[in-house]
Amino acid sequence: HTVRRQSIKRGEPRQMPSLPHTAESTVREEHFSSRRKQLEDYLTNILKMPMYRNYHGTMEFIGVSQLSFIHDLGPKGIEGFIMKRSGGHRIPGLNCCGQGRMCYRWSKRWLVVKDSFLMYMKPDSGAISFVLLVDKEFNIKIGQKETETKYGLQIDNLSRSLILKCNSYRHAQWWRQGIDEFIRKHGKDFLTEHRFGSYAPVQENTLAKCLVSWVVEYEDECYCVLIYLYFLRLSPEIFMKRPVVEGNRWRLDCILKRKA
Repeated sequence: HTVRRQSIKRGEPRQMPSLPHTAESTVREEHFSSRRKQLEDYLTNILKMPMYRNYHGTMEFIGVSQLSFIHDLGPKGIEGFIMKRSGGHRIPGLNCCGQGRMCYRWSKRWLVVKDSFLMYMKPDSGAISFVLLVDKEFNIKIGQKETETKYGLQIDNLSRSLILKCNSYRHAQWWRQGIDEFIRKHGKDFLTEHRFGSYAPVQENTLAKCLVSWVVEYEDECYCVLIYLYFLRLSPEIFMKRPVVEGNRWRLDCILKRKA
């Protein structure tokens, strides 16, 4: 605490704001609006203090993470903690097999809903563990009969069947409705099949087109392509063809390796 006090910049709020002490049951109806304003001011003051704003309990209460406000990732849907079951991959070799059945593990993860994908992160480090793309096979099921899990939620796409465990049936319904409504509104272009069997709609003047043309034009100069990727801040582990059903064959670095 001494170090924190010494590191606080001048002008930053230092005193913890307080909530009103009057019980809710004794507040008259005409005072509800001022009561709401007090709560709003309390939360605003909390978020102005870096120590409390970056605290994991505060972020969990508000339902945000370190990726919530990155504009380049597109619009954001609901977020929150879930229990995720291992396995469910449709790619051979990624599932753990026991004696005639799957040996499942449950892990606590932070799930984030975006317009074209879902991802979950490790709560302690914030490292992204898995990204589930929205595609033509994207579907959500709920209930113990469909998921073999009490208060279960199953999210399917072409590459995986992800099983989540919620606290209650109402909680599972909240996730299902929140994901479905957000994807139908912001990611509907990814739910249908497009030309050449692509997962994504046709878009003009994109970096992907420029990248593909570079790979084709400079197939004998793969080093130039890697430099180009570096300046674009693109990962060479991006898959140029989806869904991923042939291992890493269509991953960009593997394509460049074959060309080289």
